[in-house]
Amino acid sequence: MRVNLVGVKTLKEIQEKVGKAVKMAPKGAWVQGRGWDHTLFNNGKWPTKEMLDAVAPNTPVYLRRIDGHVSWVNSAALRLAKLTKDTPDTAGGEIVRDKSGNPTGILKENATDLVTKVIPNPSPAELRQAVEKGLEEARKFGVTSLQEESEGTYPGAISVYNGLLKEGRLTARISTWIPLDSAKYPSRLAKLRGVFPSDSSTLRLGMLKGYADGSMGSRTAYLFEPYSDDSTTVGIPQHSQEELNRLVWVADSLGFQIGIHAIGDRANYMVLLAYNEIYDHDYDEYAEDYEDSDTVTAEVPYRERRHRIEHAQLIRLDDLYLFRQNGVVASMQPTHCTSDMRWAEARVGEQRCWGAYAWRSFLDYSIPLAFGTDWPVEPLNPMGGLYAAITRQDLETGEPEGGWYPDHRLSMMEAVRAYTLGSAYAQFREEELGSITVGKLADLVVLDRDIFTIPPREILSTSVMMTVMDGKIVYRKK
Repeated sequence: MRVNLVGVKTLKEIQEKVGKAVKMAPKGAWVQGRGWDHTLFNNGKWPTKEMLDAVAPNTPVYLRRIDGHVSWVNSAALRLAKLTKDTPDTAGGEIVRDKSGNPTGILKENATDLVTKVIPNPSPAELRQAVEKGLEEARKFGVTSLQEESEGTYPGAISVYNGLLKEGRLTARISTWIPLDSAKYPSRLAKLRGVFPSDSSTLRLGMLKGYADGSMGSRTAYLFEPYSDDSTTVGIPQHSQEELNRLVWVADSLGFQIGIHAIGDRANYMVLLAYNEIYDHDYDEYAEDYEDSDTVTAEVPYRERRHRIEHAQLIRLDDLYLFRQNGVVASMQPTHCTSDMRWAEARVGEQRCWGAYAWRSFLDYSIPLAFGTDWPVEPLNPMGGLYAAITRQDLETGEPEGGWYPDHRLSMMEAVRAYTLGSAYAQFREEELGSITVGKLADLVVLDRDIFTIPPREILSTSVMMTVMDGKIVYRKK
């Protein structure tokens, strides 16, 4: 429903797509899009607001980078957001500026909030249309379980899912997450819990999700040492260690599972330390900082937590013991490896790449591994992820021969298990999902070929013939 810039390799094509959307947009509406990647055009440099002004001089434009961690806006958007040279950077964010200090149109991490807060929320009708389109796409690729942020970025989405569930039209199991910062407001969490059906296996409130850093493609992933191709930066952390510890402790004390986005090696280590602190320290003083502090206990009882790190893309292999020690789930997406490998060594160097997308090391250390797609950052079709996991080769070219850092390749059985039982385990649902077993919920997919016997390249052209969700056929290829 928005401007799709995935894979676009020229500024001209971006301008053509944005210009077309501007002409079709109602008066006063924003043009929004996603998917641009500056490593594919403009000689790898950040684009500017003037490039968008050329086709949208008066209509505000907001375009998210493919990774979702950087935004590109035009002058009209900056004016509506009242961003000027005098606007300070936000905590955990950066306004990229020219030599005179004026915003260039690029906003990193939390600085994007300066613009998004003035963009109107989608109407209930638009939100429903978007959800229905997403569910249609999922059915086509055999995806029967989805997780997304349904409050915060898209307030009202839970109502859409509830409506579809009552109508019998919810064709995927939805586990929604809400921001980790919500842990500061226990009364709001309690109210939100009441919005979900108490007995539904299809629509659930899942984890609290936070962010420790950004992405390597944007050089906002948080590293121990500077970037190899930009020695002036180590990335952008979203929290201090103390604040991250506090958020994790309160969320855990309220009984929530936690998932934290971490890409860089230092960000991953920070999250591992925060999870480790749950067991090692007493935090009586933390409760005083949060609303309804009397509902927060400093006693942290034992339970199986299965806290997660989302992505875990670059780690120090020496830190694997902290994953295993605290039962942390590595929630990863294989095509990040094959999308990023063309520039990963330039970003962080060969030595650090030994700890990049280290699936084999996670399994060797008996660390729970859960695979997903990270759509729309990566394509929704799991076939690309399976191919990436077993080959570590480019999906288009099949290079490099033998795979990129091939020691981390998986077998097809290991990759399928991570996508199915691994993902079910990451949601505490391995007793009802993740395998075709008597007594489990009947979610399954029929493919047009046997992915365990065909040559790897044929995996990419494997099609879904039928998708079954909860024992009902929800998709059949025509």
